[in-house]
Amino acid sequence: MTQSKKSLWTFSLAFLAFESLCIAVICQFSRLEQMTWVNAHHADWADYLFRFLTSLAEIFLPIALAVNLYRKKHTFFIPYLTSYAVSTLLVQGIKHLIFPNSLRPIAFFEQLHLPWYLVPGVEVHTQNSFPSGHTAAAWFMFFWFALLGKSRSWSLGMAILAMGVGYSRMYLMQHFPIDVAVGAGIGFLSSALVYYFMLYKPHANHV
Repeated sequence: MTQSKKSLWTFSLAFLAFESLCIAVICQFSRLEQMTWVNAHHADWADYLFRFLTSLAEIFLPIALAVNLYRKKHTFFIPYLTSYAVSTLLVQGIKHLIFPNSLRPIAFFEQLHLPWYLVPGVEVHTQNSFPSGHTAAAWFMFFWFALLGKSRSWSLGMAILAMGVGYSRMYLMQHFPIDVAVGAGIGFLSSALVYYFMLYKPHANHV
């Protein structure tokens, strides 16, 4: 097995473990139990950590990676942009066209008047909860980071960062676990399918 394949297998297995954990939590606990547990486990250092992790999936790092691919790994550039477009269109289409009234945690539980802990300096949104765009962006982007590293330890590190972004969305009271799980699925599968059809399959056909 080549280093690239080992890298992808490691990243893929980490993704499956993350999705399995999310599904177990979703099936076992109510939304209120899920968010109460997450919200109860906060600390000053965690506030800084998860604000940083959530920022990784915002516009700067995905664009910076695109520029780097264009300059140093040109064969990945178009597939990367394709997966970026597919992931973004799917997430935004689902958010705004299929589930436009999906409430985020702070609005979903508004009638309960619960004393939620909110991280200082973070604007907590109320609409378009499903699915998580940040989580989709993280799994799509770190898929390509993992592929570039070509080692199992690097891939695992990239998967852990993607998981951290997903958890940060719940920690910051922006999303439910189901939003994160579906966002992760969209991001990972967008990149995996684009990689298979645009890079792996054409290369395999010429071997």
